[in-house]
Amino acid sequence: MRGQASGAAEARTDAALLPPPLSAIARPERLRLLLALQGGPRDTTELARRLGMGSRALSGHLRELARAGLVRYDAGRWRAEPEAIVQALGGLLGASLAPSPAGAPPPPPESCLVCENRSYVFSLLAQLSRSLDEARRQQERLRSLSLQVMRAQEEERKRVARDLHDDTAQALTALLVRLKVLERSLSDEGQRREVEELRTLVSHTLEGVRRLAIDLRPSTLDHLGLPAAIATYAEGFSRLWGLPIQLRLQPLRRRLPAEVELAVYRIVQEALTNVAKHAAAKQASVRLYKRNGCLVVRVSDDGRGFDVAAVTAQRDRGLGIFGMQERAALVGGSLVVRSRPGRGTEVRVAVPLEGPS
Repeated sequence: MRGQASGAAEARTDAALLPPPLSAIARPERLRLLLALQGGPRDTTELARRLGMGSRALSGHLRELARAGLVRYDAGRWRAEPEAIVQALGGLLGASLAPSPAGAPPPPPESCLVCENRSYVFSLLAQLSRSLDEARRQQERLRSLSLQVMRAQEEERKRVARDLHDDTAQALTALLVRLKVLERSLSDEGQRREVEELRTLVSHTLEGVRRLAIDLRPSTLDHLGLPAAIATYAEGFSRLWGLPIQLRLQPLRRRLPAEVELAVYRIVQEALTNVAKHAAAKQASVRLYKRNGCLVVRVSDDGRGFDVAAVTAQRDRGLGIFGMQERAALVGGSLVVRSRPGRGTEVRVAVPLEGPS
């Protein structure tokens, strides 16, 4: 379900970059629907059976195609409009389109441009459909590889966090005990002050190591789940940065998949870190709730804000946003950043849920 939702979100994003009405056919389902009308008019029931598509989804696709003028409803049946399809494909029908060894259709005959050659129109749609399907498969392979990389990264984080807790933190704790004993045994006041300063330094170092271990792999997330982990992190973050954080976390009836919990937690972590470093905010808030079958998390602040388009266009400054979007996409979700200079910032992530939560 998460993969399907992610694919749908990506298809909508891709379509938004295309000029209308070409954007209406930038979905594999709609291309297959147009190809199903190649043989002539068909009613909704027949189309649903041929495509294996639910009536509700089919009706939505037909409405979009009809709105773009690519199909029309006449006498109880749906008909394709080849001339409108030719116009929608626009530049793809230019003379620069040359045949290729991959089996692309030949350049359109002049008669096609006045809608006298339906076969060319539908062969072009078939080729476009195959190209989109292959692009989706490549995208899925890339997502699978990225997910493996994220898992390996988190396993390494877990190992480092465990070593810090079991080795480094334990050694520093033993050193603190020894320094306390040494401090009590000294009679010289100057030496005692020096040992006390050293003990304070070691204590601060121990606190930093523990905080680093928690940031690398929060044990609360493993044992208590996402809402508790976000609450614990926000409390420590607020104490460290002196930034009030309002929490509104809806309880979940069951644990989410580990990958979803981890991805959302890392997004919240990154978003709050950006607030502390860049926003100059007086307060922030984190909301977690369920809506329309999705887990939604919003991180907002009242800081200085920024121009989202300008920042994402800069490679060095836009990496944080890109990283959050990538984490959301890997678990089938989507992430949106809303901000304006002087008006604060909101990061919203939505991940489809499987079953009741």
